[in-house]
Amino acid sequence: MRQLIVLLKYGLWTNYRQRRGRARRLPGFLVMIAASFMIGFPLGSIFLEMFKTLSSVTMASHTLSTLLALQWTLLNGFLFLTSFVPSLINSFSRNEEIQLLLTFPLRRWTIVVYQMVLTLSLQSFSVVMYLFVFPAYAVARGKNLLLGLLVAFLFVLLMLSISVLLSCVFGLFLSRSVARRITVVGLIATVVTFFLATQFLPNYIRTLLARDPAVLSAVLVKLMHPLNVFAWPIKALDEPVYSLLMLALCLLLASLSSPVAEKLSFEQTSSTRKARNKGFNGGKMFWKDFKLVLRSEQSLFTLVYPVIFAVLFGLSFKSPTPAIVISLVLSGTYVAYNSAMLTKQELAVWPLPAVLPLRDTDILLPKLFVPSFMYWSLFSALLVFFKFWFSMSAAAFLLVPVVFVTFVFSSAQGMFFYLQQPSKADPSNPSRVLSTTKALIVQGLLLLTSLVYILPVLPSLQLALLEFLKVQTIVSFIVYMGPVGCALTLAFFSKKLFTRAKELFQRIE
Repeated sequence: MRQLIVLLKYGLWTNYRQRRGRARRLPGFLVMIAASFMIGFPLGSIFLEMFKTLSSVTMASHTLSTLLALQWTLLNGFLFLTSFVPSLINSFSRNEEIQLLLTFPLRRWTIVVYQMVLTLSLQSFSVVMYLFVFPAYAVARGKNLLLGLLVAFLFVLLMLSISVLLSCVFGLFLSRSVARRITVVGLIATVVTFFLATQFLPNYIRTLLARDPAVLSAVLVKLMHPLNVFAWPIKALDEPVYSLLMLALCLLLASLSSPVAEKLSFEQTSSTRKARNKGFNGGKMFWKDFKLVLRSEQSLFTLVYPVIFAVLFGLSFKSPTPAIVISLVLSGTYVAYNSAMLTKQELAVWPLPAVLPLRDTDILLPKLFVPSFMYWSLFSALLVFFKFWFSMSAAAFLLVPVVFVTFVFSSAQGMFFYLQQPSKADPSNPSRVLSTTKALIVQGLLLLTSLVYILPVLPSLQLALLEFLKVQTIVSFIVYMGPVGCALTLAFFSKKLFTRAKELFQRIE
């Protein structure tokens, strides 16, 4: 325990130094705690009012607020395990700090617990959402606030114990790249859950109140089964024995994970496959770049983020049009970033590409089309969702071909802007791949084109044009030929930019 305390003091305060002539900076974990309170208090206040409203509805010796609290416990527990376990596995990768700790007379179990605390200090979002909501449920039921906090902390400790055991087991064979991708998905799901909880909770409460009490009672009875560990915090408010059970299970899981942790090598896992001799051609470059995008957790986040944000934005404002514009601008910006990143990866292994039997076009063309096709596919799926959810006009699908041209143009911009000054890019920081000025140019052009593209799905603007021009034929021509003309213009400049990019690439050779 003393070794762990020393490690935690070293890890949490290692960047907290008072430097001569510089302002004292707060350590990262204190900043996270402050941010947690800023997020947790509003969320807890919202849930407190909802719990008080549902406490008036009684069923099966419980109130409807119990069902909401149990659902919230299940959801937070699942999200925590989904994001925290792979994140902890990823922290097991051997780096300079791990390499240093392995030279000390420390048990590997101590290093695992140390990594757990560091990971928790940086990924505490789902924990915060639970620690502020469950005490609100306890207060709404007339229980003591401190009791609610104690039970919530015990449940978090239980989730941590489960996470450590799972991380030690899966860490023996799960690759770090897979763990990073799962972490990104889990974090996105957590943020989405927070947004949905703050935006749509009142509607969900009204739905619960309108449901048949008999059906809800049957569901609650099944979920409150004594073997369901996610129901133990709720039961612990009335029966202290469940608090002891959570504590005992924590100790049991810790004793089980300790011997497994001693088997961890803190190395990247790898798999061996039989080597196969295959011919290499330009077509394989498309597949290579496609896999590079999917293997990067950063690129995976940029793939999902525009779609998730657009869906939440559209549902929140009950209108698909601004969501489509936002998705187009965000997706086009990330297309440019990923095109620049793929080009950077190619130059990072230079001169290997030069000795391959490939033309410059074979190397650069995948950087142009792979990001464009991936984001275009997601944008098309977003249009299908909005079509059925908002009963959007079928004219919106006219966006599909012109948006693909726009993404190709953004990809050509990203490649060209990067090759202009490749030495100034930093592959570990996407904001340094393209300068702020270049990124603003990309976003500005995307915003202008998106405003032209949404003409077919804006009846109000069409009516305004009709009142001004007085001729329906001219209005229809502007509305439908405007996006086509814009797309043709972008296609022309895409070819020009790609030609310029090839010239810059040849100079590097």
